[in-house]
Amino acid sequence: MMMVIVFIATLALGTPIAYALGLTAVVGLFSMDPSFLIAIPQKLLATSNSYSMIAIPLFVMAGELMECSGDIGRMMEFSRACIGKVRGGTAFVCLLVGTLMGGLLGMANAAAALLSTTLYPEMVKDGIDEDFAAPYIAAISVISPMIPPGMLFVIYGVAANASISDLFATGFPAGFFIAFVLGVITWFTAKKKQWPVSPHETSMKTILVALRRAWFSILAPVIVFAFIAVGVCTATEAAAIACVLELFVGVFVYKKITWTNLKKALTTTTEISGAILIISSMGGVLGWNLSLAMIPQAIASGISAVSENPLVVLLIIQVFLFFVGMVMDSAPAVMILVPVFMPIMQKYGFDPVHFGLLMTLNLSIGLLTPPVGTVLYTTAASTGVPVDRMIRTVWPWVFALMAILLVITIFPQTVMWLPDLLAD
Repeated sequence: MMMVIVFIATLALGTPIAYALGLTAVVGLFSMDPSFLIAIPQKLLATSNSYSMIAIPLFVMAGELMECSGDIGRMMEFSRACIGKVRGGTAFVCLLVGTLMGGLLGMANAAAALLSTTLYPEMVKDGIDEDFAAPYIAAISVISPMIPPGMLFVIYGVAANASISDLFATGFPAGFFIAFVLGVITWFTAKKKQWPVSPHETSMKTILVALRRAWFSILAPVIVFAFIAVGVCTATEAAAIACVLELFVGVFVYKKITWTNLKKALTTTTEISGAILIISSMGGVLGWNLSLAMIPQAIASGISAVSENPLVVLLIIQVFLFFVGMVMDSAPAVMILVPVFMPIMQKYGFDPVHFGLLMTLNLSIGLLTPPVGTVLYTTAASTGVPVDRMIRTVWPWVFALMAILLVITIFPQTVMWLPDLLAD
């Protein structure tokens, strides 16, 4: 109980999540046995000293290099060429760009910020109302963690010792499933509200010209995943290959990467990777504390008391994760909760890859909801739409995404068919 109070109090005071995790762990270990405090440095090192963790800064670096090389602009040009003159076309361009950029950005907040600043003004200019456009961008941002190389998949894979390549393989069908559902909703909404037809002309020639310019930007995430899937290299090695390819193409082909923006990319990579590493290390100490206190086993026993049906247990966990996502960012939530749910996964025989996809998607949806949903506030700040209006208008999209999550939970083969196919 003391650990819960300390954790909530530190978050309420605005303490950075890494320090909140570390302080909670210290209080918990001290209350159990002060001698455990001696082992904290060892646990910090053990958590961070992982070969798979190297993939995180490399994937972040690859994404930064893609941004420096102008991939975003080329993807937007290609998306406009593909959509052409349709009713509410800019909304479909936004959806296609958000899907194609999934591997580039990797995190929902980054996708929300970028789409809000680049495509939100165009949607409003083309006659799409603000109360649709802003929450729609927030919903699209959930696709980003699904498309390889999604950073949450790497973090979960390291924490759960699960196959990162299989997690990537589940992400493709999940991301495109979400995009398809959002596209269907957009089509019916455009027809109902009689939005203007987008002014962008399209033809096979236009599409081919745009594709010629953007082909590497589009194929880069697919190439990375393909290298991992066929066993040519590990996720860490594939991330290194992606960095080298992006640097080469950005410098010598597109000629967009300069020493100035390269230094900026390296600085951003260092900041993001350092933050993730600190949070991961502190989360590892807290996970060790929870394990010593037998809390995961107690949670597993409590859930078992409700039902022994694996599907019911899985649905209960999904409800719990949704509320966690409302108050905590995705990355630290994964690091904290994976050790908690490991005994439950083992007891009920849950596939760790399927569970990882569900956890990633659920926590990402939670970012759209108050009181602490960071994507909600990022979108509101970037678009200029008041937060209270965002809160009122985002719920239909949240329910649509939760319906998708429910389908994936009940019917695992909607996302598991690709890793199963690659395993054959």
